Amino acid sequence: MELEKLLGMQKQLMEKVPHNHVIKPEHQGLVVAGCGIIEETMEFLNAIGFKSWRPSPLPREAQLEELTDILFFYLELIILSGFSLEQIEQEYKRKHSVNLDRYRRLREGDTSWDKRNEGGL
Repeated sequence: MELEKLLGMQKQLMEKVPHNHVIKPEHQGLVVAGCGIIEETMEFLNAIGFKSWRPSPLPREAQLEELTDILFFYLELIILSGFSLEQIEQEYKRKHSVNLDRYRRLREGDTSWDKRNEGGL
């Protein structure tokens, strides 16, 4: 299929997308912080030399800087989310317990908690 034809098909599809998909103003900061976390995580991975064609890591100071950039955006995300540190701590502890149980079950060969393969997906 020609690229021009694919572009035309995509434009046709985009015309059908409801216009309420635009980022709501109250979510814009959350989106920016979330994207910042993703971008800085990729910069950190580049700094540690994870690519097979560029395996040489950057100096530890550069790695630390990228890791710190991730923390800046993560803290911003926490602030903008409106959740308190107490709420986050409680949820962390709850989820920590869930994850410990999942790893225990995995060691025992039980993956019934993983629902990704249900429904033919």
